[in-house]
Amino acid sequence: MRSQVTRHVLRRPPATRAIATSSVRSAAPLSFFRKHVVAPRATGIVPAGTFLSLFKKPPRILKEIEAEPGYEQLLSYQVAQNDYLRPPSIPDLVKAWRDFFGYKSKHNRVVNSTQALCALRVLEYLVRPENIAPVTLSLHDLHGSMKCLEKPPRDDPEFHLELSKSLYTEIRRRELNIEPGRLQNVTLDPRALANQGQSKYLHSYLVALSQYGKALEAKDIFLQNLPAPGQLLTPTEFPPRRRLLPILHGLAKEGQEQALREVVRESVKAGVPYDVSIHGVMTTYFAQRDNFEETKFWWHRPIRHGTHPAPSTYYSVLQFALRNGQKEWAMEIYKELLAMIENGTLAETKSCWDVSFQFAYLLLGRGIDQIEHMLNIALDRTKDIPKSQPNIGSINSLLRCAIDQDDPYMAERFTSLSKKMGFEPDMHTLILQLEYRLRAKDNDGAYATFQSLRDLEIDSNDREVAVLNKLIRHLCVSVRPDYQKILDATSYLEQRHVTLEPETVVSICMAFMKNDETYEVIDTLSLHTAHYSIAERQMVRHSFVEYCLDIKNSTARVWDSYALLRQFFPELENGDRVAIMDAFFDRRRPDMACQVFGHMRSHNNISHRPTLDTYVRCLEGIGRCPDMDSLRMIHNMAKMDATIQLDTQLQNAFMIGYIACDEPHRALDFWKEINTSPQGPTYATLEIMFRAYQALSNGDVSGQELWEKMKKLDVEVPEHVYSAYLAMLAAHSHLSEVKQFLDDSDSVIGKRPDFLTFAYAYNALPAQKMKEDFESWAQHEYPPLWKSLTQKHRRKKDENGRSQFKISRPWKA
Repeated sequence: MRSQVTRHVLRRPPATRAIATSSVRSAAPLSFFRKHVVAPRATGIVPAGTFLSLFKKPPRILKEIEAEPGYEQLLSYQVAQNDYLRPPSIPDLVKAWRDFFGYKSKHNRVVNSTQALCALRVLEYLVRPENIAPVTLSLHDLHGSMKCLEKPPRDDPEFHLELSKSLYTEIRRRELNIEPGRLQNVTLDPRALANQGQSKYLHSYLVALSQYGKALEAKDIFLQNLPAPGQLLTPTEFPPRRRLLPILHGLAKEGQEQALREVVRESVKAGVPYDVSIHGVMTTYFAQRDNFEETKFWWHRPIRHGTHPAPSTYYSVLQFALRNGQKEWAMEIYKELLAMIENGTLAETKSCWDVSFQFAYLLLGRGIDQIEHMLNIALDRTKDIPKSQPNIGSINSLLRCAIDQDDPYMAERFTSLSKKMGFEPDMHTLILQLEYRLRAKDNDGAYATFQSLRDLEIDSNDREVAVLNKLIRHLCVSVRPDYQKILDATSYLEQRHVTLEPETVVSICMAFMKNDETYEVIDTLSLHTAHYSIAERQMVRHSFVEYCLDIKNSTARVWDSYALLRQFFPELENGDRVAIMDAFFDRRRPDMACQVFGHMRSHNNISHRPTLDTYVRCLEGIGRCPDMDSLRMIHNMAKMDATIQLDTQLQNAFMIGYIACDEPHRALDFWKEINTSPQGPTYATLEIMFRAYQALSNGDVSGQELWEKMKKLDVEVPEHVYSAYLAMLAAHSHLSEVKQFLDDSDSVIGKRPDFLTFAYAYNALPAQKMKEDFESWAQHEYPPLWKSLTQKHRRKKDENGRSQFKISRPWKA
């Protein structure tokens, strides 16, 4: 068990304190992060001073959720805005901003989309002309926030882009000494465009534009500020090459081929050197798109100072050649590389040796023995130059090739070769080993690699976090999950304050739910969901809803899952709440279903309270699965609900509930109210009333009176009302009239009856002898229809020994 992890009881926070609401632009939580330690749920009570208390386990140590500094104050502004309350003071918001982004910068943590939205709203408030105060955000604060936003979120970066634009606009306003509120559009205002290239903050803005889908806009700004040819060597604060690279990567990601050509052409014309980085982006772009002529052109374009291409570019070209049958061209590149190594030009360049090993393995198909021979040759040739000798990095490059070839067997042999040659594995080696073992579904081997990785005791990086998330997911979905291994891997990341990916949290929760380890689920949700964006929380929330709706799961586990949903996700949509309510009705647990309804009714957020349709749906559920206590509870809620108007449909629903709960006389009260209401009865009301008369003693008299009234008023009779009237007659032993109505159905409803009408009438007959009489008559008069009924629906005996067709009769208000 994770003693270092927070333990929380299933105690729901107020709905207004939810981490997020159903709308992306709505309020986020104010007090989701608890500032106190919550006691664990008691699993057993042992009286103090007894002999048994000697063997009682000590209480597990609890830890509170660690909220990111300043975030709660930023959230409080959002809540105040939505609730029309007084916002926090400006000094408090400025301090919260500095604490929050300072923490993000120090720990290199991602700003999620919800946090970016909250920060955007706070910034808009702080930069209003009336809010400019002595205590305000400095240029350093603003630029530091932009730097934090350079790390992309896992979900939609829309608010990262908006916040970056707003930050840069405020920076330019201050740089140019423009009055607050006078600079609205930094990309169109001529004042902001003047000397923009000399701003030391432009680079962060270009990175944001390039990274979040606006690379064309970044390209235009870059070209507008590009020095004229021949002026690049003069003293200037504009570093073109540094700002060019993120734009190139952004254009490549967006597939803007023409813009890529243009910006490289103009940059080189202005004097920006065509170096290894630019060469790599352009060559890789066309190689990934299998464009041979362009790939070949950009590959052979001379690099500044005759520098050799980057190893990653060599690898991209090699993959392109293998994928497109261009082995001859790849062989030319390989021979040229070997020649430069042989003549000493690149003999001291380790990366070139590593590339030659990759070509030998992938292009020439060399085996492990030949690769070992090549490594020994390289070791011998570079024995006097230690930094140029093959090492574990060389093995890592080969492991990457084997993984991309989906050849875990060869990858394992490369790992064995590294041990044989005395190369100590580094973090990158173990990450690659984890990756190929997971691909091979070798969970035990992957876990052994994780143990080696854990023993390195070095700081986590993004690649390690990603592959360990994948390891945890693989362990969770295995046929027989080893829960201790799952906890070990999870705790390793949690101790490093790593927020697990939403998919990983889902896998952990589902695995432990199946093992009834509810506390471990609580731990996982407590530590991670508080740091998720709205979209990420929705992903986790949806998995719990699916678990609740899965009929394979036991009712007890589904209720636990719903309790967790209610505690950690008070923003749960009404549609999902209603679906869970219906699921409990389907499980024949109306008490649980009505508890779900009651939680909606008591929700502090008005948008999550039940509507008239929700009341009707719940009462129809009680009709399917009667429970008088639940019905009384729903009725009392409706009486106290000022937002609900008692119309015909809702009255119909209450009639359904009381009829199903064996109090059909209560339906007569609603019937009187409906008759005197402006809306009046509907066809559903008529059907329900006939079913009420079916259950009442002497109800046949009132039922026949109602039918005669309908005839006098020339009311068109739909089939479901007709079937209900026949069932009412049958229940009161009017068999001959039932037969007559069935024979005259063409004149009543305009068509022949279907087998369901026969089934309802048959089931309603009160005596077995009458059922046999009806069956004999139906077999003689309607043989195809009766045969169809008996083939599709089996019969069973009720508690009185009478035959009944196994067929459900739906309620509809």
